[in-house]
Amino acid sequence: MTTQYEYYNTGDNQYVQSFSTLWQAQTFTTGAVGHTVTSIKLKLCRYGSPGTVTIGLRATDGSGHPTGADLTSGTIDGNSLTTNLAGAWYEITVTEYPLNATTKYAIVVRAPSAGDPNCVFWRMNRGSPTYSGGLEEESSNSGGSWTAHSDEDCMFEVWGNALVTAPTVTTQAATNLGLD
Repeated sequence: MTTQYEYYNTGDNQYVQSFSTLWQAQTFTTGAVGHTVTSIKLKLCRYGSPGTVTIGLRATDGSGHPTGADLTSGTIDGNSLTTNLAGAWYEITVTEYPLNATTKYAIVVRAPSAGDPNCVFWRMNRGSPTYSGGLEEESSNSGGSWTAHSDEDCMFEVWGNALVTAPTVTTQAATNLGLD
C-alpha cells in the first residue's frame, strides 16, 4: 500500500496554464527519510483539447530550478480532464523511483502538442501559499530556463513506498564445533 509523503493540497484560489512551450513546475523537498515515488496527484482542469499531458519528476539545480531530463514520468489524457475551472484531483502513475531524504525535486507539467487556447490548468494558491518546501516555477521555452514565483504554490501530492534497506550479513569463523 502506498503512502502520501510530500503534499500541498488546500487553499487553491487560482490556476496556471500549460501548453506548447509554456511549462509549469512545483518544487518540493522530501522529509528526513527517503522514499520512492509511484504516483503524483495533481488538481487539474482543461480548456479545449490539450492532448497528452506529461508529468515528469526532475532534479533541481543549485538555484532550486528544475534541471535535466525527467527522473521518472507518466502521462494523462488531457482531453479527459474536467472543464470545470475548480479542477479535480487526478492520479498519474509513474515508474517507481527512489527519492533521497531532504532533497528538492520538481514536478513538471507540460502539454507539448497543445496550442493556445487549448491548455491544461493546474490549480494553485496565489498570494498566500503556506507550503515551505518549494514553490511554483514557469518556463516559456520548454524547460530551457525557469522563473520562480515565491508567492505561488501548485496543488500536488507525492505518493510512494518506504525505502527498504537490505540486511547486512556477516560471516565469521566457526567455533566450538564439538569435534574433540
